[in-house]
Amino acid sequence: MFEAMRLKEVLAKYKQNFVSKQWGNEKYKWEAVKWFQDNWDVNAPDFTGMLSRSLEKTYNLLASSNNFPKGMIVGFAKAAPEEVRAMFIALFDESKDVFERMDAFKLQSSILLEKYGNGAAQHYQYENAISTYLWLRYPDKYYIYKFGEVKTVAGELESDYHFKKGAYADNIHNFLKLYDEISLALKADTEMVNLFQSQLTDTCYPDPELKTLTIDVGFYISRYYWSMMGEKDDNRIEFVQFYMQKPMKRFSLIMNTG
Repeated sequence: MFEAMRLKEVLAKYKQNFVSKQWGNEKYKWEAVKWFQDNWDVNAPDFTGMLSRSLEKTYNLLASSNNFPKGMIVGFAKAAPEEVRAMFIALFDESKDVFERMDAFKLQSSILLEKYGNGAAQHYQYENAISTYLWLRYPDKYYIYKFGEVKTVAGELESDYHFKKGAYADNIHNFLKLYDEISLALKADTEMVNLFQSQLTDTCYPDPELKTLTIDVGFYISRYYWSMMGEKDDNRIEFVQFYMQKPMKRFSLIMNTG
């Protein structure tokens, strides 16, 4: 559970910025889902090409500074396409517990790293990336998980869900429960729903269950609302300015850092 009034306060600010800034910067999330849905075919003869093509529009969702999950999973697919195909089939098997599937995907990635990593130190297939694959495949059910983000959201909304480093199973299950509650609250907000639907284009996944909108609200809370409502200092201002950039600009800035 969380404090409903806290979410209402957040959404009041979110709505003010939605058309002028938020949608223009974050529309690519809905486009990434539609692109994946239009291109994903687990039985494709050229699995590697299909996988690479399906993830083309994820941009910084699967590539950031010192974190390259898309590059590594495509690399693994080039070396062992049938093994990676089997990993995705297992991950997308809804008959099994979601955390067990995620954990198995991560474990198999470690095995592939040993066999095909060519000395790479990491496979980058952790909860954030794996939850992104699940969201792309089942956008009416899943969300993108980031530990720091969901912890901030839970704190800002005064939620009774707790998140601890290393508590992977509990964190994932609590994250899904919290975001499901936020999603239900968004669906009940007619003004928010109408505002969102007024911006949709043919390049976007329509998001009937508002799961991607929920992701975006969480992102807004942790990257913008939190900073805006906190003490104003140079670090917070720089933080906000960076995340208000369009995704390709953020992606370019990240990849050219260091």
